[in-house]
Amino acid sequence: MLAVTGVGMVSALGNGVVDGCAASRAGIVRIAPLDEPWLFDPDGGEGQPARGHSIPWVTAGFTGLGRLAALAEAGLRDLARSVELADLSRCALYVVAPSDIHRRLLEEQGLLPEEHEARREVYSTRLLPTLLKHLKPSFPPRFQRTLFGEAGLFEALRDATERLRLGQVDRCIIGGLDSLVDPQVTWALYRLGLLKGPERPTGVLPGEAAAFVVLELPTQASRRRARIEARLEAYEAEAEPFHRRSRQAAVGQALSRCIRATLEALPDQGKETGLIIAALNGDAYRAQDWGTALVRLRDLNLGESRQWSPAQSFGEVGAATGLVGLCMAIRAFARGYATTRGVLVWTAGDDGSRGALYVRAPDRQPDEDGRR
Repeated sequence: MLAVTGVGMVSALGNGVVDGCAASRAGIVRIAPLDEPWLFDPDGGEGQPARGHSIPWVTAGFTGLGRLAALAEAGLRDLARSVELADLSRCALYVVAPSDIHRRLLEEQGLLPEEHEARREVYSTRLLPTLLKHLKPSFPPRFQRTLFGEAGLFEALRDATERLRLGQVDRCIIGGLDSLVDPQVTWALYRLGLLKGPERPTGVLPGEAAAFVVLELPTQASRRRARIEARLEAYEAEAEPFHRRSRQAAVGQALSRCIRATLEALPDQGKETGLIIAALNGDAYRAQDWGTALVRLRDLNLGESRQWSPAQSFGEVGAATGLVGLCMAIRAFARGYATTRGVLVWTAGDDGSRGALYVRAPDRQPDEDGRR
């Protein structure tokens, strides 16, 4: 079990986790035209711009590494409102960057230059140094690591759990960031037939976001009287042996296995689950995977729980989805509208990765002030 002692987020709905989650709760969306691609409208007989959830006040003018660094910096600024980030000498910092699966698929088809490995190398070697240059901590993190895709969150959680257990660090910061409104990524979604538009009512509305959490051992958090936002009680990840465009049917095998393993690891087997935060994003394939997973899990009665989807408010945010979902659960605990103490969050990537984590409300009453 890990204690969540800090959260921060930036999204199309605001510069902070409080504003963004409150706007999501109110049903507010900021869907706007994107610069490209242009989509054909069969009814009007002319083109119209693709639409998505962008953060122009943070990412305008940036692409690639610069765009991710801008997102990460904005997310950490929000985290710093409630967590001290000057001394990171007893801290591990993990950043989960995009899987880049969509551009990689087009590269394999010869429709884009083969730059996937080069982009990963740039993100691996330059993203964290760029971020720390802007953050300017007095003491840098003792450990730092860049991971990729939806599966990267669970790699980070495993590594963080082990380092905390061994006493190598006192805190771990994990951030997830992605931008599917980066023009080349949006173009890749369009060429792969995944983008929602006039000719495709079921598809993805791209978004961008960064979300960060601080994790500690519960004993350490209690010793220093840290505010515990939630308890992360279990997590599990698996992967299908195929990707979204492999023409393999989505039958929920990996997703159902990791959800079942997550719930079986809980003392109450997940009986307190009243809310599921799902990685549904408008893609019929993703919905089919979830629907068949529910059939495989019918003995757990998960179909009776309420469901939220981050993509409905923030767009498809890729590698940031799991942590955005975790932030939504924590804010729902803090403000009292979760109406449950147990929340299941599941993720799915177009590269075949699947994952689930279980978060439980802290042992305190909902707060009344705005930040909390």
